[in-house]
Amino acid sequence: MFKNPIQVAIVFAMVALIMKVALFTMGVQHGVMENGIRYFYMLILLITVFLGIRSNKIASEKQTTFGEDFRAGARTASFFAIITAIITYVYYAKIDTEFFAVKQQPLLDELEKQVKLDYNPSENSSKEIEAFKENVTNQIYSFKMYLSPYFQAMWTMFGLVFLGIFNSLVFAMLMKKFPGFKK
Repeated sequence: MFKNPIQVAIVFAMVALIMKVALFTMGVQHGVMENGIRYFYMLILLITVFLGIRSNKIASEKQTTFGEDFRAGARTASFFAIITAIITYVYYAKIDTEFFAVKQQPLLDELEKQVKLDYNPSENSSKEIEAFKENVTNQIYSFKMYLSPYFQAMWTMFGLVFLGIFNSLVFAMLMKKFPGFKK
């Protein structure tokens, strides 16, 4: 079926992209589906790691060791994470460009409400007013930096790599304990 772990990673990264674009075209990428897509990515990662280890076992002519199985799963998860991070960046930067504006708006509204409550130029000195304005500017900058395609892609990659390494460890142990996944 799959010849190597890279092929597995590419195929399942494309499956994840198709799912994300399908949700975008239906207009349900906000709300409940945000968590749904996270769980979908975790499921896809599990399948990817499993099939990556399995394809390595099939390609190997001898019995594979725990270390070889773990490395095959981790390699597959890493490739999947890198490809998914690139896809995530392109998706949010070029396809769903309004996603982060929608996410930033409630935070900016809350900040505006807080500014109206706290800002009173008649009671504060000019230094306090400048410090207050700088604080508000820093918070706005933080919202825009944190809710950006680059930041989302970076954290997606880190999360998938670490989760993939854990999954590789678990699957490598299970495949050692229960041989027979080669067929």
